[in-house]
Amino acid sequence: LFSQVANSGGLCDQRHLGVLLHEAIQVPRQLGEVAAFGGSNVEPSIRSCFRFSNGKPAIEASQFLEWANLEPQSMVWLAVLHRVTMAEQVKHQTKCSVCRQCPIKGFRYRSLKHFNVDICQTCFLTGRASKGNKLHYPIMEYYTPTTSSENMRDFATTLKNKFRSKQYFSKHPQRGYLPVQSVLEADFSETILQGELRRLKWQHDEAVESPTLATGSPESVQDPHNDELLAEARILRQHKSRLETRMQILEDHNKQLESQLHRLRELLLQ
Repeated sequence: LFSQVANSGGLCDQRHLGVLLHEAIQVPRQLGEVAAFGGSNVEPSIRSCFRFSNGKPAIEASQFLEWANLEPQSMVWLAVLHRVTMAEQVKHQTKCSVCRQCPIKGFRYRSLKHFNVDICQTCFLTGRASKGNKLHYPIMEYYTPTTSSENMRDFATTLKNKFRSKQYFSKHPQRGYLPVQSVLEADFSETILQGELRRLKWQHDEAVESPTLATGSPESVQDPHNDELLAEARILRQHKSRLETRMQILEDHNKQLESQLHRLRELLLQ
């Protein structure tokens, strides 16, 4: 993917990364699931990725991979699709604690709160749980057979979690991806953009309708102060255009959220 937008020197700037992310988000968008992956606005993902650029205007392939390995929200569907493909033929030599299926086929979900609790993908995705073991605790997903080092790591983690309370897990929710922007952040950004757009529009109209620019002698037109006002008016118009573009992106994102909410309501009413 990175090679598709990188230049001859193996670097990618923000504009080309934006093109890549915009094309990648079209798949969940066509399925009506774009809201779950951060919406159509790719700017938060670009900023998230360029945190690994060490302040440079372009990123290298290694920096992009470091970011992608964290499974950012806008790209996590690619990693999930890869895991689904890899897990299709995998068998785990253990028994499901809910339906007693053995071996577990496909995805295996191991509890990091209770010892020797494994769940098959069918029980996990349908929300089934064994008696006394609710699914409100940390879980590790495996799409390949576990190694001895992974077993030891999970054992140590489970032992630590045994001494942690329910309040701890509620304050430290488990996330399987790197969030890039929440709905609240999008709403907050939209409010800021609307206020800034109104302010810039007022400044722009004031500069355009200024008597010193509309009328005046040739001497006044050549006044350096007037030249500064003209330059500022041009900058304001450009800034206004960029803000309008971002506003349109946010409006599309809100429409996707409304569509997602409508679908969820329909499912609840069935």
